Amino acid sequence: MEEHDSQIALRPLSSRTTEPQNGPHNQDETREHSAHQMPPDFDLTHPPHDELPVYTRAPPGNQSLGRGHSTTLHRSTFVLLMTTYFSAMVIYSWVILAILSFRPVSTRSWGPHTDKYGDYPRKMPNYAMDGKLYQSARIIQSIASVLILPWTSAVCAYAAVIFVQKQKDGSSMTMRQVMNLADRRWMDGSLVRDLITGSWKQHGSAFLALAIFAHFLALVIYPIQSIVVNAKSIHVPTHLNSMGRISDLAYMRAKSDQTPGTDVIQTRNALAGVDKHTWRPQLWDDGGSQKFSTLFNLSAMNDPFFSPLTNGFNSGVFRQYAPRINSSTTVRSIQENEYPINCESDTANLFANYSSVRNVYPGARYSLTKSWTISACMLASNTTSPWKETRDRQEFSEMLYLNISVQDTESFMSDLLEIRLTTTAGYFELPSYLNNQTAGPLLDNDPTGACEEGGYGCVPQTESYYYYKRIRRQDGSSDNSTTTYNKTLPWAPMFISNKGPLLSTALAIFGPGSFLSTFFAEYITLTSAMFDDELSGDAIRTSSGSSEYVASDSCVTLYLASSITTLSRYVSASYDIMAKWLKDMFSDKEILTNTLDAAAFLASERQFEQLQSYYTIYQDLGSEMMVPDSSLAGVAVASFFLGLYILILFALSLYGSLYPRWTLRLDSFAMFRLGAAFGQDNSTVLVTRANCDVKLLDEIPGVVRDVGDVADDAIIPIGRVGLGEGKPLCAGRRYECYEGDNEPLTIAEKRKITGHY
Repeated sequence: MEEHDSQIALRPLSSRTTEPQNGPHNQDETREHSAHQMPPDFDLTHPPHDELPVYTRAPPGNQSLGRGHSTTLHRSTFVLLMTTYFSAMVIYSWVILAILSFRPVSTRSWGPHTDKYGDYPRKMPNYAMDGKLYQSARIIQSIASVLILPWTSAVCAYAAVIFVQKQKDGSSMTMRQVMNLADRRWMDGSLVRDLITGSWKQHGSAFLALAIFAHFLALVIYPIQSIVVNAKSIHVPTHLNSMGRISDLAYMRAKSDQTPGTDVIQTRNALAGVDKHTWRPQLWDDGGSQKFSTLFNLSAMNDPFFSPLTNGFNSGVFRQYAPRINSSTTVRSIQENEYPINCESDTANLFANYSSVRNVYPGARYSLTKSWTISACMLASNTTSPWKETRDRQEFSEMLYLNISVQDTESFMSDLLEIRLTTTAGYFELPSYLNNQTAGPLLDNDPTGACEEGGYGCVPQTESYYYYKRIRRQDGSSDNSTTTYNKTLPWAPMFISNKGPLLSTALAIFGPGSFLSTFFAEYITLTSAMFDDELSGDAIRTSSGSSEYVASDSCVTLYLASSITTLSRYVSASYDIMAKWLKDMFSDKEILTNTLDAAAFLASERQFEQLQSYYTIYQDLGSEMMVPDSSLAGVAVASFFLGLYILILFALSLYGSLYPRWTLRLDSFAMFRLGAAFGQDNSTVLVTRANCDVKLLDEIPGVVRDVGDVADDAIIPIGRVGLGEGKPLCAGRRYECYEGDNEPLTIAEKRKITGHY
């Protein structure tokens, strides 16, 4: 190439010259080139001076298309602007998904929340806006996932133009390296082969490495986001519903308004009407896995307990707590020295004794004696109310001693039993959407305080704030108060308010009016009336010695040895029924354990129902909606990759926008012009399958520079963009361009040409 011929120089002649210096021919040529170079808006007919300056142009012999047109280099901010829009889309979609993974945008929580006074909001938040934001974020995320690779490649091609022209010298890059950028080999898998073969220095460049890393980030960003963010269904609050009031454990120690003994009667009726197949809706188990439970296999259940709400009750979108009572029975045989002595001597004790002796074939040579006896004893230490005035977890044990013997013609049973009933009571968290709809465990502390102090996701359930505070001050302290009653009265434990479940059960089974104390009289009266109207229950109360009925306030003894033929049949049948019941009930400890657990459950159920209702249960099943779900660690990882990608993308866009450029992007047209500048002789179209063997590409410089030769007296120097050694391209200077890109002379340039400043 002849670099000295690649420059147009505009030079003014002397303003005082009136004759052409080179003859008529040259004058015409000068006028022709002058008119060709003048801008369209320059008025040749009205020059600013008396004489029109003469311009000369010395065109080279190998003038090519576009010579004579010039323009300055310009910056392009289009890609930076579009990158800003694209980044805003990417950031918006990710930020919305990240925020909605933990909380809504419209309010502070997906669940209900109370204010600092513990009040539940009357107006529920409207989550419609959050649903729309989520949908828009997913749509924009889908669009951005399709555009991210093409746009990253476009930004790299845009910034590569500046990288090629901003090298420190003309030999900093080879044509092969420039062609790799123009071919966008950052997206070409064949580049891996070149890297494996160790030819990175031949093919690669710092810009290519950065472009490859940017495309790697673009490739993994959305797969990472899809892994760390998943869609889940949640329920948001809609309306607060009061489901009614139940009793409160904090009132269990309060004095009952019922007539003494009413609770025993209710427990006894419950025992009389129960069966092992009926579903008990208030019977829960730990975890709430068994929804439909019966008393048949109570001892085999996983921590069964009583709660006044139906098993499986779901409070919905917020936390609610309910009382629970669990009783567990332990039965063991004891020695005689472990059995209480003279239990009947203290009327504060619970003592009952029932026995029956029957002579079979009285007076005969082979007469037999059948008998059964059962004694029950609860010491005075177990006949006071064990309940505490608290909502904290409380636990107490009750002890009952039994002495049982049954003798008949076939078998003999005798046993001393110690029955320990351990009761735990407190509060547990009801199933809700916040705990995967699973009943929580027994809590150690009163859970209602957090609600009254504005706890998250919890609605206050106690309305008597003053009473509640009084209870909390007493929590953890011992309560040694006892119910006042006259201990000298018969069956004194009947007058205790809020009995323990074992005491209620013992009084129901062994107390006055119980099955043991009324069975014989009722059975004989009923059966005898069916056959002999004259035979009544009074017949067994004769003093002839044939039968005897003795009753006291704390002990009932039956001796039946009737010689009356019609009565003997009924007495024998009643005896056999009772003996069988005693053997079936008390000979198998597993059956006895399950029976007493069931009895304690029924006793707690009846006792709890008689208390006044102060404790409110709320429910809000909410409305279902889809939201993103992610962990903090997942959001952090995805945010790191996204932030690094956005930083690199903005850096490339800004880098490509700060400097004036000789072409818009490094594309095929740019390479076409570089090939034309290199020369036709060296770029003959030859067949090639692998350009790695074309060594010429490693020898040709690939740096774009100003390779023009400017004359010293040029008024407006016009440079030429070319390859190799030269000057760096700079803003404000004119360079040869195609006709469509030609720029008219500026006012300053016009004044410079005319000599007027």
